[in-house]
Amino acid sequence: MRHTFACPLRWADMDALGHVNNVVYVDYLREARLALTTAPGRVLALEIDYEAPLVFRPEPVLVESRIDGDGVLVQEIADRQEDGGRTVYAKARTTFVRDSVVPRVRPDPALAAHVPVTVRARDLGSDGDVDEVATLELFQESRIVFLQGLVARQEPRVVRRTAVTYLRPYGRGAAAYAVHHGIGRVGRSSFEIRAELVDDGAEGTDGPVVVASSRTVIVAVDAQSRRPRPLTEHERAHLEPHVVSG
Repeated sequence: MRHTFACPLRWADMDALGHVNNVVYVDYLREARLALTTAPGRVLALEIDYEAPLVFRPEPVLVESRIDGDGVLVQEIADRQEDGGRTVYAKARTTFVRDSVVPRVRPDPALAAHVPVTVRARDLGSDGDVDEVATLELFQESRIVFLQGLVARQEPRVVRRTAVTYLRPYGRGAAAYAVHHGIGRVGRSSFEIRAELVDDGAEGTDGPVVVASSRTVIVAVDAQSRRPRPLTEHERAHLEPHVVSG
């Protein structure tokens, strides 16, 4: 059964390019998920593909949701045209888990670039833990810092795909958090960033543990056409030394 939720846009949802920020798409997906009558469980993993830019307008955007045979929530953020066509802005798959097992995953030493991040009060959900949207925002903020330090001359780029795994709950408190980064691969016009959000002082863990991990595909685009372009030699020279395996 497909459920359609009309989600209003806010001016604050826009990024510097005048498009809905990629993190805000996940907020729309969550709004639609909470509108469903059933709660499949805790979010374990989220995969989202960004298909087209969405700009501010007074009309709401539609979030269409359904649960597939494996219990995965499949969603699309889209518009319906009068002629029957559709514009799809994002496609997502959310996997849930019902058990209370909390894995203890140690940070990958290959992800050598560490960016400290701070959890704010507004990042917390009703249960007192940082929610999945705020977690994605922490990955975004640290990724920008990582890339600014990696490539001195910033060329136009957009996020094409993000996959996040939420390993264990975490909160605000006095914990010290950092996002560890590395480059997963470098292609013709795109590259992948691997990242782990690490809690350096998790209680009862005897050392740092990963609370969430992500893989993000970044596509280089032409400033005028916004179409994919080949990575420059400058970009490659700064990205390739940081490629890690796995």
